[in-house]
Amino acid sequence: MIVPNEILRAARAALGMTRAELAHESGVGKRTILRIEQDERVAVRTLQRIQAALEARGVEFMASEPGHGPGLRLPLSVIKRDDLRF
Repeated sequence: MIVPNEILRAARAALGMTRAELAHESGVGKRTILRIEQDERVAVRTLQRIQAALEARGVEFMASEPGHGPGLRLPLSVIKRDDLRF
């Protein structure tokens, strides 16, 4: 599954990662990550490298389902329980 740019950006933000950290962990340049987050086109292999780095941090990417677009699931370790509001 090729993860859309918006979902990659959301995963990085949810993990609290900087672009520099993601660049280092994925082997992709910071400028390229910025391009992705500005919804510019990049090579599929580049998206796969970023996806793999985010998955190594525990993110799970979910495919589209009827009536719903793709999404992501975060590891509990990044959720601050005192920040939850219901």
